[in-house]
Amino acid sequence: MRDRWCEGPVPPDPVLRLPTHLVAEFLRLARRTSEELYPAEELRRPHVVTLAWLADQGPMSQRQVSERLRVGPADLVGVIDTLERLALVERRRDPADRRRYSLHLTDEGRRALRERRVRGERLNDTLLAGLTEPERDTLRSLLLKALAHHDGRFASAADQGPVDPPTE
Repeated sequence: MRDRWCEGPVPPDPVLRLPTHLVAEFLRLARRTSEELYPAEELRRPHVVTLAWLADQGPMSQRQVSERLRVGPADLVGVIDTLERLALVERRRDPADRRRYSLHLTDEGRRALRERRVRGERLNDTLLAGLTEPERDTLRSLLLKALAHHDGRFASAADQGPVDPPTE
């Protein structure tokens, strides 16, 4: 078996029996492939996931975004700063509590999210090119089931079964 990043066959290795190792290797492949497809991309996964949460849930505080994404508040500040600098998100005073700010997705943020979803589909198609559609559905279902066991945020998606591709 050969891939485009290493020379020669991949030696048989008992570690290849560990799904966690395979997931880690797949994530490394995904990162490399994403950087090849979109080399100058400033927005990375945390940015896009934040945009998606705001698009789905509407304006919310940084604390709420931090809790929903399970990202430390200090780490989220840099993500929000980047999104704000790119005019994808606006911080506005929360009218219900003037001490807080709420995050609002801008029209440019919505456009950027639609574009990133198209790019995400292309990345998935590239990474999963060796799988049939039913195999992709099975992979997705198994990953969601494993995640839902540990994290309730994934439970409803795991119960839904296969999903249609985004239509935005």
